[in-house]
Amino acid sequence: MEVKNYCPGQGVGWGNLNSRNHGFSLIELLISLAVISILAFSVFPNLSAFIAQQRSVVLTNTLAGALAYARSESITKQVNIITCQSNDGNKCNRSGDWHNGWIIFTDSNANKQHEPEETLLRVYPAAENGTRLTFKGSAGIKHYMKYKPTGRAHPNGSFLICNPDIGVGKALIMTHSGRLRLSKKQTNGLAITCN
Repeated sequence: MEVKNYCPGQGVGWGNLNSRNHGFSLIELLISLAVISILAFSVFPNLSAFIAQQRSVVLTNTLAGALAYARSESITKQVNIITCQSNDGNKCNRSGDWHNGWIIFTDSNANKQHEPEETLLRVYPAAENGTRLTFKGSAGIKHYMKYKPTGRAHPNGSFLICNPDIGVGKALIMTHSGRLRLSKKQTNGLAITCN
């Protein structure tokens, strides 16, 4: 008896195979894996730098927004507003490490410290993504920024934003008028580097 219509999966032999039943050969699979590996190794270093850059941008925008808010509240409420570095979200620290967090509050007694009777307006948590944020103000002040009811700021200085994964940083420069500007260069014209 001669078999004329062979059904795949029954008996011995390949029968009538169509393209839907073919898989990858071992060589095709190895070549595909090699191409994917090469692409992955070339993309991942760029991906980590891209993520570090975006984290730096987020921290820069968060700080700029916080300082604009503090200035606006000072003008609107006609009171002194302090933005200071804070590790616990309640008290000001004398550290210039703003990446550990900061707070904004009304400073009714002008002592530049948050007291229980003073209104705590906002709390910003630590940036736990490797990006560093420090402040270098005039007269050696590095832990607070004061806004007066006129909108003027004290002290003037620079917030340095730096992620070591990028290698270069940027600065938010505060003027006495209370306005910010972004710079990617030092005063000598060289790029801001992350140490």
